[in-house]
Amino acid sequence: MNRRDFVQAFAALASAGAVPSFAETSPADAFDAAAARLPWLKPFKGQSDAQQDLRCESLAVTGKLPAELRGRFYRNGPALHERGGRRYRHWFDGDGMVQQFSFTGTGVSHLGRMVRTPKLLAEQQAGRFLRNAFGTPVEGAAPAQGPDSFNVANTNAIEHAGRVLAMWEGGSAFALDPKDLSTQGPVLWKDGLQQVPFSAHPKLDAQGHLWNIGTFGKHVVVWHVDAQGRLVDARLTESPYPGGMAHDVAITAQYIVLPLPPVKMDFRRVARGDTLGQAFEFQAHEPLRVLVMRKDDIAQRKVFELPAQMVFHVGNAHERAHGTIALSFVGAKDHRFLVHGAPALMRGERSEAGVASTQMALLDMKTGRASVESFGDSVEFPRIDPRRIGQPARYLLSASSWKTFPVRDDLLFHGIQMRDLHTGRVDRYDYGADSVVEEHIVVPKAGRSDERDAWLIGTTFDARRQVTLVNVLDARRVSAGPVAQAALPYWLPLGFHGNFTRA
Repeated sequence: MNRRDFVQAFAALASAGAVPSFAETSPADAFDAAAARLPWLKPFKGQSDAQQDLRCESLAVTGKLPAELRGRFYRNGPALHERGGRRYRHWFDGDGMVQQFSFTGTGVSHLGRMVRTPKLLAEQQAGRFLRNAFGTPVEGAAPAQGPDSFNVANTNAIEHAGRVLAMWEGGSAFALDPKDLSTQGPVLWKDGLQQVPFSAHPKLDAQGHLWNIGTFGKHVVVWHVDAQGRLVDARLTESPYPGGMAHDVAITAQYIVLPLPPVKMDFRRVARGDTLGQAFEFQAHEPLRVLVMRKDDIAQRKVFELPAQMVFHVGNAHERAHGTIALSFVGAKDHRFLVHGAPALMRGERSEAGVASTQMALLDMKTGRASVESFGDSVEFPRIDPRRIGQPARYLLSASSWKTFPVRDDLLFHGIQMRDLHTGRVDRYDYGADSVVEEHIVVPKAGRSDERDAWLIGTTFDARRQVTLVNVLDARRVSAGPVAQAALPYWLPLGFHGNFTRA
């Protein structure tokens, strides 16, 4: 890889995307008033400096935990939203906090720690925000010295090769010690690749290798890390949609599959004073592009075009007979959640963000033609049996909504569903109006091979009790609800993604 290409690309992006500083007027008091009326908002308050470490040695369990369920369940998400009397304006801005739930077969313990990034440490010492964030300008902010100047490490966490990787959208992964979640620092995969974006959704293949992407400006970097955590390769290519957003990636046995939604940053708006989040525009006249690259030679690639959709997350991809790739993902008709929904949550206001639904695309590698089918549900955070990543997977687990409650925001989910992608049928469970449902993941049962022979694990916020619960469900009987729930004596900030490591 040519390091000079990276340096030049970063320099161009930094000069084009510098956010001007002006006085911030975050509505912290207004949010507190809203949270007093609407208890489901409480996790969006976030942690304080005094709550940067949380520990509970034994969660209160109802039901019966599966004896075979032994390991560490990680979650990551924005946690510190306020400092020095100021409040972030966008949910994506908060500094990351990694949660570790340790299952022993008879009980569950919890450890939560903020990721000690340079940004967090400097702002903690200063007692105020120092860096502009994705959706929040900060008065007197210093110019960025690269992506890690404002890296919040707040999006995903996975244990790999003896360390926990806390990942963000546009900078380095941060390594944590799985024993105590202490921050070891940004991961430098190879000299010369400092601060090159390592995105938040790597895919772990059957051999234990991580595949990931990073985007900046007109460039896409493809990462390949082996099972021992060593860099195999990092290769650079040009994006077919320069300046666009790429959040998640899929893999197959032979290919990297990267959706590129028609969302692009208008740097003219940034120059006029808009934040980076406000400057993203949905270009409805542009297609949803899907870039497919061979793993062994990313120069061998095809670009497919589908009707315009906003895409955050993929479910899976696999190769079918006769050169066709099947790709499942969640798509929305526009980017309203990014620019309206997430900021509204931070203000404690209701907002319509539009429905995102399960989509299945077929990409014909021989003809270049593509088609897509929508299942018409309301979902996010799609997950599959992790053993099936890049292989055929019949069942797709998602957080879901199918009811409307007048006392809470429709942006948030109240249940989960397991969809059979062959028949379209769903098996779902409603946690109820008092619960806010976060991402659930699939943990295969030991010694079993069927996708439904698995435990489903995920967190919910109980707004009535003001606590966070860890739920365990049987994938064969989703509608029966949790076989066990472990309750923390406190609530956790609502987060994004995580993974399970078997003990």
